[in-house]
Amino acid sequence: MLQKLILLITLITSMAANAAASSSSPVPEPESMSLMLLGLGLIGVIVFRQK
Repeated sequence: MLQKLILLITLITSMAANAAASSSSPVPEPESMSLMLLGLGLIGVIVFRQK
């Protein structure tokens, strides 16, 4: 389960890095912020269910 969590975190950070590199605006778009919050919430649920 921990390996899946690490893979998920790696995927989210790589997606965020790609979005930051390709984005020319300094203000994050609402869609990217909502996706990031959704990913963090999913990680929180996974960690909470493990305990």
